[in-house]
Amino acid sequence: MTALSDLPVAIIGAGPFGLSIAAHLRSRGMPFRIFGRPMHRWRTQMPAGMFLKSEWDASSLSDPAGRYTLQKFCAEAGLPCENGPIPLDTFTRYATSFQRRLVPIVEDVMVTSLDRRPDGFELRLANGERVRAKRVVIATGLSHAQYILQELPAELRSHSSARHDLSQFKHRRGATSSVGWIRSRNVGRRRAGAGQVRKSD
Repeated sequence: MTALSDLPVAIIGAGPFGLSIAAHLRSRGMPFRIFGRPMHRWRTQMPAGMFLKSEWDASSLSDPAGRYTLQKFCAEAGLPCENGPIPLDTFTRYATSFQRRLVPIVEDVMVTSLDRRPDGFELRLANGERVRAKRVVIATGLSHAQYILQELPAELRSHSSARHDLSQFKHRRGATSSVGWIRSRNVGRRRAGAGQVRKSD
């Protein structure tokens, strides 16, 4: 497919930020397209059993009316609400529901390249389509986290999103570098598995 189309806005990434932006654009009647696998990294790559760092009142995606909150989803789904830290599974279920309700037009296709043009940008999609857009929102999250600390050998560095199962660190030594509660929770889970951990902010 090599058709070329023009639109005001293209969004790359269908995680929390990309979905929130798309919900606002859709409510205003602004033509746009959003590309990516909805909540893919959150659903498949974050450590199993992880808890969010953010509090309940700061973890809802942004919708124009401000009505479809994490608390509302939990109430409708019969899940515990505002009782301790937010489980990863609860958040991903909420965000997926948000997407289905408010941004049902996500295109499950990857953007393979992005080039600047005199009148905007040109995107190339994995299916061969080319898309021209006046503006592009890049909301890819941690997709390029592998470039952090890239001077270390690949086998000695990784982001927590690449470690869905932390049992592989049992009886091994390691170091974590981060800030906040999410780091502390994961460090605690590694210690529970008898791994030795050093922390660094």
